[in-house]
Amino acid sequence: MSQENVELVRRVYAAGPEIQTLMREGGDLAAHPWISLWHPECVLEEMAAAPDVGTYHGRDGIVRYFRNAFQDVWDEWRFEPREITEGSTGVFVAVDNSGRSKTGVEVEMKIFQVFRFRDGMVVYVTGFIDRSEALRAVGLKE
Repeated sequence: MSQENVELVRRVYAAGPEIQTLMREGGDLAAHPWISLWHPECVLEEMAAAPDVGTYHGRDGIVRYFRNAFQDVWDEWRFEPREITEGSTGVFVAVDNSGRSKTGVEVEMKIFQVFRFRDGMVVYVTGFIDRSEALRAVGLKE
């Protein structure tokens, strides 16, 4: 692991508002430079606690996931990283997650995400409700 992975995660989150605007306006995320942060063989695995949990494969899967999120599910959706820590097998992120769904349901919760890397790109990401579980997933202990 390297500090470069932490910086890569920061870049993923920093682009959030721009990506949200792009997706809401019907833009092409597949053509946006942000998608190059994701490895061609990446996997985004939704949290086990999420309704209708899904797994998305490859850059096309990332595009599908965010298109669904920003066009079909959320009117507003924010992920604000509060803590980013490098572990022996990945990067742990404590995230303030908030938003309002298309049905008007307000959500505000802390989640914990785990990122793994290959060839200088994100190859895997998932989330947890339990902080300790996420820390263990990257080789850290509380």
